[in-house]
This record gives sequence, structure tokens and C-alpha cells, in this order.
Amino acid sequence: MAKKVLIIDDSFTQLSSLKIFFKREGFDVETAKDGLEGFVKVYNTAPDVVISDVLMPHLGGFQLCRLLKSNKETKDIPFIMLTVLDKNLDKFWANQSGADLFLRKDYDMGQIVDAAKRAIEEMPVPDSVKHELINYEIQEDEVISQINKILDYELMKTTITNKFREIKDYTKDDIEVAKKIFAILSEIVEYDIACIYFNSPDSSLPKRLIFDEQDSCVSEKVMLSIWRQLLDSEGHDFKPEKTCKKEGLKEINSLEDLVFKKEFDFYYENILIGKLCLFSRENLSWHKMRFMHTVKDELDLFLRLKYLYSKTRFLSITDELTKLYTRRHLNSVLSQEFERAKRYNTILTVCMIDIDDFKKINDTYGHLAGDLILKEISELLLNTLRKTDFVYRYGGEEICILLPETPLQNAVIPLERLRRIIENKTFVFENYNIKATISVGISTYTKSTRTAQELIERADNALYKAKNAGKNRIITENDE
Repeated sequence: MAKKVLIIDDSFTQLSSLKIFFKREGFDVETAKDGLEGFVKVYNTAPDVVISDVLMPHLGGFQLCRLLKSNKETKDIPFIMLTVLDKNLDKFWANQSGADLFLRKDYDMGQIVDAAKRAIEEMPVPDSVKHELINYEIQEDEVISQINKILDYELMKTTITNKFREIKDYTKDDIEVAKKIFAILSEIVEYDIACIYFNSPDSSLPKRLIFDEQDSCVSEKVMLSIWRQLLDSEGHDFKPEKTCKKEGLKEINSLEDLVFKKEFDFYYENILIGKLCLFSRENLSWHKMRFMHTVKDELDLFLRLKYLYSKTRFLSITDELTKLYTRRHLNSVLSQEFERAKRYNTILTVCMIDIDDFKKINDTYGHLAGDLILKEISELLLNTLRKTDFVYRYGGEEICILLPETPLQNAVIPLERLRRIIENKTFVFENYNIKATISVGISTYTKSTRTAQELIERADNALYKAKNAGKNRIITENDE
């Protein structure tokens, strides 16, 4: 059975020449004088390939191609664009319109026919599609309606893209970012609850799930259930955030009140970088969700940018070997925490830790053995202390810890437990079993403390006493 080609061109001479040449090659040929007529003929004749000029009245080639590629009935029909235009911008628009091939009009007729044959062979139109086209009654006035739909859709996509671009300046502020994302979502999706999670390269930070309630009030019980479902996390890490607080709204006390759930996961290099979840009391139709593809694509790009920004910042303040914060970062955080303690008369405790006889370990087993011990002790510290504590590599084998809202006696308990773990641990390096211990000095803020540096000096003096008292022990500034 002969393959059918639809040729669309407003030039009678060009149209006639192509028609004659394709008939000689055994094609069943249909023609149209402009894009509007061509669009209707695609439905009426169900061609195997469409060949169209670019510059035509009423409906040009780019617009016609975009229209056909946007319709589920016609999107699989190969489309070849013929033009005398050869600038990069013309090729760009041909690609954007979805054309399968872009050929110059001055090509040899044989080349055009060969291109059509290849397109039909590589992209055959199924008989079921042809049958559906032939049985679909279409009028020319439908074309304008479909064009308007495409234009509206493209305008909405552009608007969403621009709105996401505006968020880029807020990558450091999770709450502000969430507010702006929810503002975009609420304009295009009719949800009752939305929540978003931003992952951080800094595993010491607590996980946060940020909620947006439209005209609802979500109980903490429901938020906790959502938290466990989305992040598979235990309750002690649970830290819900709300972008706004509303009064007098009906509270949602059970997940059973929410019959619709749509979850989106975002990954970068196999790392989960974020989650978005939408809930509703009623099922959301696809019509109400049709712009979520665009939102998802834009959110994916934004979350990658945010994660990479956080990673760059995290690496700049993190020691490469131990994964502890650097001393430079300590200086800024210590100043902030000291001012907070001074202003609100809260507690701030500082600990200085030193690995005993570290030089001897390096001299006996080598610096790589010393690095291993320093790294493993740092990991023990990070796993032992709270997420709200700050652990720094102060210099060499010295480690500094800031413990906000922690009385001196409470700081001793986890550090004493850690001291015993290290004392009883065997560090394995190559064929060596190595023992190590730590000494700890602790100080705490009092009203008489004049500067943040004084806290460090007092903890350092307590550490010095621990060393002189025989090492492998904890001394506080209050110890005699």
C-alpha cells in the first residue's frame, strides 16, 4: 500500500513540483495551500509524513508543527520543515516547534524524498492512530481554539518559570523559600495541605518539614504521621514548621480526612535533595494538576541549585578529614552564641578535647594512623552529641565543642560516656591495634564572663589541668 504524504506550501509552483516528484516515487500525495488547511487535512487524510513550508499565511510552519506535536492524535506523525531560512534562530524555532527534520528548500528533490522515506521508516504511524484521525471530525474554527490553548499553556509555563527564578536569592532561608514555593503552588493547585523538605549536606542539622495549610489547621499528630511517612524518621527529630499561623480554622486530626496524596521526590547524583507532598480532602483531577509537570521541572532545577549552594558553603566551613566544622566557623558561631547567652542570661558551655599522646602515635605508627584515630573519634563525637551542639576541629588533634543551653554538669555526662568508649576501643590501622585516650576541659558562661574568648581560655586551662593530672580524664573549671 502506497505511503501518504501531505505537502503544505503557499507557493503553487513549489507545491506542484513536489507533488509530481512524490507521485513518481509511488507516494499517495495530498496537498494544502496553508497551515490552516493543512491542519484539517492531517485529520481528514491521516498521512504518514507531513512536509511543510515555514512562511505561509494564516498559520505558519512553526505554529502548525507545534500545534500538531501538542495534540495526542497527531504528535507521532513525522514532520519535515522546508525553508529558505538558514539562520541559527530559524533552526532554533524549528527545534522548539518539535519538527523531526529541518531541510532547505533548494535541496535536490531526491534528497527531500529520501528524507521522507527515512522518516516514515524510522517513525511509522500506527494504523490505530490513522483510524482515530479519519474518524475524528474537525472544523477549521477548532484550530483557533487549540492555538489559544497552547498560547495560554505556554504563557502559564513562562510565568511559573519566571516565578521560580525570583526565588534564587533566598537559597539560604528555608522558610522564605518554602513560602514562595507554596505561593506558586497555591495559584495553580487546589490542595488543602502541602509540605516540603529540603535536604542539607550537613547531616548535623536537624531535619525540618515545612507545612502550608490553606484553609485548614493540621494537628501535630497528623504532622508527625506525615513526617514519618515521608522521611521515615523517628519522632525525636521531628521539627515541623509552618509558613503561617491561622486562627479559627477546622483542625485536621486524622490522615483519613485527606483522601488525595501526591508525593514528588527530587534527587541529585542519587542523593535525595528534597520532597514535596500535596494533600486534599477531595480527589484532584488531572485538569487541576496539569501544570505540575512544569512546577516539578522548575523545582528540580531550583533544589539542585540550593543543594549545590549549601554543599559549597558546607565544604567551606568543614574540615575535610574529620567532617567537623572549622575553627574559622567556630569564631563566628561562638560570638553569636555568647551574645545570646549574655543578652538572655542563658547557658553556654564550651569543651576542649585533646587526644592524649597524639605525637607519640604519629611517631610510632605514622601520620595516616593518627588521621584514622582523629577521624574515628570525630565520628564518635558527632554520633554522641545532640544535633544542636557544634563540634569543631580547633587545630591538630584538638577539638572544641559548643553546647548551648547545657549546664556544666550535664555536659560531663555524654563526654564521660565518650571518654570510656574511646578508652576501651581498639583502633585498627593496617596490622596494628592502637589504643588512645582523650582529655577534656570544660567551662561555662557566667555573668562575670567578659568575652567569648575567655570561655575558650578557661576550657583550655581545665584541659591543661586534665593533662597534668594524668590524662584520660575530664576536668571542669570548677574542679580543684
